[in-house]
Amino acid sequence: MPWGATILEQFQLVNRYTTDESEYYGPYITLLTDLFPHTDHYQVAPQFKGPATPGSLDFVYVVMKRKVPVLFIEVKPYVYLQDMAKREKADNQMRGRFRELGSPSLPMPKLYGISAMGTCFSVYEYAKETNRVSPPLIPRDRDVVNDVAPQERWKYELLEVGGEAKFRSLVAELKAMAQGIGNYSVVTFVFPMVGSGRLSIWTKVVSP
Repeated sequence: MPWGATILEQFQLVNRYTTDESEYYGPYITLLTDLFPHTDHYQVAPQFKGPATPGSLDFVYVVMKRKVPVLFIEVKPYVYLQDMAKREKADNQMRGRFRELGSPSLPMPKLYGISAMGTCFSVYEYAKETNRVSPPLIPRDRDVVNDVAPQERWKYELLEVGGEAKFRSLVAELKAMAQGIGNYSVVTFVFPMVGSGRLSIWTKVVSP
């Protein structure tokens, strides 16, 4: 099933050769909130790291179900795809995210990450059983300037049939895995504040 016309429009309005990655933030959050609706207990949370100077921010979307991460997406401009150093930096950032989010305590057997450069994307995977990330790390050669994040890794094009099919199959797989994330209830507690005449209200998430 093709992407909706309004989703396609948002991506198509972005200049493919822009160096401003923030132009893709809106289209991607539109896509993700469409695929992961809050009515199914999903939340799409943008996160920033780094100093607030041009080109220094590490921006990522983390998709969570009941506060459990199920997917994250790093967004970079399409022009980075032609730059070996920027691909290496993007690869390192992806692996760093798995160190933050991946854990043997995850309730799912896998955690997926997507590195997007414009609308071209590469799929990364953390396997809980082995504690490994794929694709495997390509180490730097001590004597040769080798390509540790080959351009071919970003082989899927989101707006083409094959890329859309890959993205949708990934979403379907992780949604099936996320069904095992338990149901929770939010309980509200109200207490009188002694001597103030006011009420203290707080909530707690509890498992069934």
